[in-house]
Order: sequence, then C-alpha cells, then structure tokens
Amino acid sequence: MLQLEQGQTFTNRAEISKLLGGNPQSGITLATKGKAILLFKNEEELYSDYFYPRGTYDYCMYTGIGRVGHQDSLSNKMYDLNIAVLSHKKQNTPLLIFEKKKGNYHFVGEYELTETHQNVQPDDNNFLRRVFVFHLRKVSDFIKLDL
Repeated sequence: MLQLEQGQTFTNRAEISKLLGGNPQSGITLATKGKAILLFKNEEELYSDYFYPRGTYDYCMYTGIGRVGHQDSLSNKMYDLNIAVLSHKKQNTPLLIFEKKKGNYHFVGEYELTETHQNVQPDDNNFLRRVFVFHLRKVSDFIKLDL
C-alpha cells in the first residue's frame, strides 16, 4: 500500500515512475504499479493548464495529451490516454495530479472529471487543431493505492 499526500515532493519524474510506473515523459500516463491515471502539470509547458480559484487547488483546467494533430483523431497516438481521462469514473480509476514547480514535482491530489470541452490551439508545428480541455475538481488531498 502506498499513500500520497498533498505537497509530497519528488526530485524528478523518474522517481515518480519508479514508484508508480508509467511513462516518465508523458503529460498523461497510466500507472503500471497501481490503478491510477497520472497527470503532470508543468508551468513551462506549451499548454495553459491552471488551477482555480487563484491560490487554490480546488479545480484544474487541464489540456489533453498530444502535441501534433487533432487530439480527438484515432490516428493520434495519444488518443487512448485522453479517452482514459474521459472514462475514468466508469473505469473507477483515480486521476492524480502532480505539479512541477522550481524543478521538483509535487503531488497535488486526486481529482475527478466534471466536464470537458474542445478548444482550438496551435500544435508544435503551429497548425490549428482540436484539443480536449478537461474540467477537474479536487476530491482529496491524499490517496492510498494498492501496488
């Protein structure tokens, strides 16, 4: 059993991957050592993910994964990860957010999807494409995972 608590700090993604499994570079990844979907918020990222109201972690607007092309396209290699977030309640899989600040990663908490919409944003090649924007609500400052 592993317990994560808000504010728990990790020096890098490799440390989190060693603990929970999953892709150490992907913004959304499936834990392989427990049932969870890991979301990483990085203040240096292309996308404008943010927590609100300002100064809290109550809610998060989180852009789906996939840096090139439409995120809702079956030809997008990251399509299944976006669908995992969309269906996390049905699959009974917790969404866990980690935030990178000042070089370290911090566990923020467990969230749930409350709604989603699509937006148009440029991709890495500066072409406009459809992206998922997930509206997330915090449900807990900590979680216990069976590994």
